[in-house]
Amino acid sequence: MAYNIGDTMTDPTGVIVNYHIAYTKEVLVRVPAVNNKKDAGKLVGKKAIWTDPKGRKYNGLVTGLHGTSGTLRVKFSMPLPPNALAKPINIAG
Repeated sequence: MAYNIGDTMTDPTGVIVNYHIAYTKEVLVRVPAVNNKKDAGKLVGKKAIWTDPKGRKYNGLVTGLHGTSGTLRVKFSMPLPPNALAKPINIAG
């Protein structure tokens, strides 16, 4: 299944690439338009919203960076289900 992932900073939509196995409230998100720490730093502090197939919304916050390639660390108030991996996530202003 193909997803329309945002390719510009005006539509920062990313993909959940990994989650911490002990802390499932924390996930790593890769945004295709972000390729370095400088661009990723502009998204720190923004809200992140993931919607499951049933329509429930999970709200999170971009808390920091992971590595030097622009991967974002996002923390949610509720743990995400395992089917959230490789699914699109919206980064809202």
